[in-house]
Amino acid sequence: MASTNVAAAEVKAQTTQAEEPVKVVRHQEVGHKSLLQSDALYQYILETSVYPREPEPMKELREVTAKHPWNLMTTSADEGQFLGLLLKLINAKNTMEIGVYTGYSLLSTALALPDDGKILAMDINRENYDIGLPIIEKAGVAHKIDFREGPALPVLDEMVKNGQG
Repeated sequence: MASTNVAAAEVKAQTTQAEEPVKVVRHQEVGHKSLLQSDALYQYILETSVYPREPEPMKELREVTAKHPWNLMTTSADEGQFLGLLLKLINAKNTMEIGVYTGYSLLSTALALPDDGKILAMDINRENYDIGLPIIEKAGVAHKIDFREGPALPVLDEMVKNGQG
């Protein structure tokens, strides 16, 4: 059944009965950072498997980030869910994120960690992080995040120097 729906979506995306191209509105993630050869298949996966399982705060942050001019830097919804799954599988408690952007993967990480989990988040641009911060706070996970603005290497060097690495 799924392959029939995907095939139908591909055909619909390509032509109408009159063989005229149909303008298909797709989410920004389609064709972006995907190993799949078919945008229609990726869209089908997003709509039937990924988006229905996406926590509301992540959906909200994804939609806010999609409006940003640099939105191609974001983590896709399927990647965010996979990251959360991996963190839960290994019972991660402390993580580090270098390059936060608006915080989609950071939010995914924070939601996956236990309540006493910690994330060291580093980015050279706090302005982008501040876009997602209200959503992160509303999700109740901001207490897990230690955000540091600036290049990551000096922060990491200091951690090693202090025996934290």
